[in-house]
Amino acid sequence: MDTSAPRADAPPRNLTWMEETGWRARRSLQAGAVYFLALVGAGWLFGPVRESLVRRGLDPLVAMLGEAPAMLFVMVFASAWAVRRFRVMASSSDRLLVGGFAVLLVVIAEFVGGALVRGWGFYETLSHMTTAPGAVFGALLVAAVLAPLFRRPRRGRSRPARG
Repeated sequence: MDTSAPRADAPPRNLTWMEETGWRARRSLQAGAVYFLALVGAGWLFGPVRESLVRRGLDPLVAMLGEAPAMLFVMVFASAWAVRRFRVMASSSDRLLVGGFAVLLVVIAEFVGGALVRGWGFYETLSHMTTAPGAVFGALLVAAVLAPLFRRPRRGRSRPARG
């Protein structure tokens, strides 16, 4: 086994500490942006269904709790795919940057969406987050930050020989 070959997720050789840190941060931020797009896409799919159920008389908390498992599913698989696709290092700081950046973008999108879709200002959107469905949303945000930590790197996975 050749031990001199760089790992697939390692930065290029001969980088200074600052260059390597920038390389790692750039990959984490790219993965976080793609993870954000997956979360927002899932929210755009599930949100109208949830809102239509609420308008038909379902309690908003029950509707949010019904949406939560599907969002958790999306979080686990989208974060794992983004981490793998952008070769984010296995360190917890790099993985938390992926989740943290995605959640930062989600919160910004929530405020922008509250203004554009519902006509809410900053304080109305913030006060909505103090309700029971808002607490579920907050718990989902925490889960979204932590989800990239749970993607284990593949080890020694070999492909079958073609022949």
